[in-house]
Amino acid sequence: MKMIICVLCLFLCSCHNHPDTDLMVWDYNDFISVNVKMSDIADEMTIIQPDSIDYKGARIVHASSFFLAGTEQGILKYDNQGHFIGRIGAIGQGPGEYSKFYTMAINETERIIYVYRMNTSELWSFSYDGTFLNKHSLQLPKEWAWSFYYLKDKFYFYYTVDADDESQFYMYAITDTIGNLLASKRDESLHFTSGNYPSFPSAHVGVFGDTMLVWNQYSDTIYRVSEKSEKAFAVWGKWGKRLTPAKVEKEEYYQIMILYTIVETIDYYLCVWRPFDIMKIRWNYCFYDKASGKLFNSEGLVDDLWGLPSFIPDNYYVMEGREYLECGYPTYKLLDAWLASDDPKIRKQAESIDEEGNNVLIRIRLKK
Repeated sequence: MKMIICVLCLFLCSCHNHPDTDLMVWDYNDFISVNVKMSDIADEMTIIQPDSIDYKGARIVHASSFFLAGTEQGILKYDNQGHFIGRIGAIGQGPGEYSKFYTMAINETERIIYVYRMNTSELWSFSYDGTFLNKHSLQLPKEWAWSFYYLKDKFYFYYTVDADDESQFYMYAITDTIGNLLASKRDESLHFTSGNYPSFPSAHVGVFGDTMLVWNQYSDTIYRVSEKSEKAFAVWGKWGKRLTPAKVEKEEYYQIMILYTIVETIDYYLCVWRPFDIMKIRWNYCFYDKASGKLFNSEGLVDDLWGLPSFIPDNYYVMEGREYLECGYPTYKLLDAWLASDDPKIRKQAESIDEEGNNVLIRIRLKK
């Protein structure tokens, strides 16, 4: 395990509200262009290279004292510094084993790790030490929810849009802890003609406190869902570059906005997006500042802390009262960037990375 920390000692990220409502309108024409640096949003950046087990491509889920890495070898448990602790179940067909199509959630109050089997709509429970506890069948309206969360004694399932698979698309479902369906929602505004369509991959980083954000590539409305209610809180303004079924069917999507994720933090919302055009694959970082009500858009995010060429968050979590964004990063890309740096201190850090070791985790601690 290797851990490297850089410490430095938010900028205010325009939008308006929909008339007669508190619905925020995020209009691209109101975007204020800025050049955001990592030090504008972060006061610490930690790079961890987990030890012992290859977890390349893992999905990470955090508890307060450890994190889980979902890999093709099964669920691996690490402490917060990247030291390997043990396994939770295993891939296979036997008792306490699950298929490779799964995702995870953690109940810290009861000290339970939940494993959602996507292809069978089953829920498996394990203790923190990896002991199998029980399983339940989930009464989900559709298999293959791609994100899964535990919030206040309920499970939240988030669906992506597969244009080749169905005519009306599920957005989310909620069950209790033994699998009974409590609520679900379809996006009834979307309709595709039959055909084969390109996919537009995205990552759902949609939990903030006890709520889940719900959005997709095509819908202009963004919802906040909790155990109490569903509320539309933001909508994209009228803009010709939003993705629609008609544009996909006519193959008119090359300059269209492709959303990677939308993240909510205490101070702002962050939308990471890019044009589909393969010649212009540069990620944009759009910040909606809650205090000022302004939208700022940065084409790219300059890492002035560790000199990395790009950072696309695929995780948000709170640890010891501080907010973090996180992503996995290939070891070779990290070393290529560091060894090419003009900063001798950054080049020196390359010596601390095992070239043959695991991909690293990049943790960004957000400014208060």
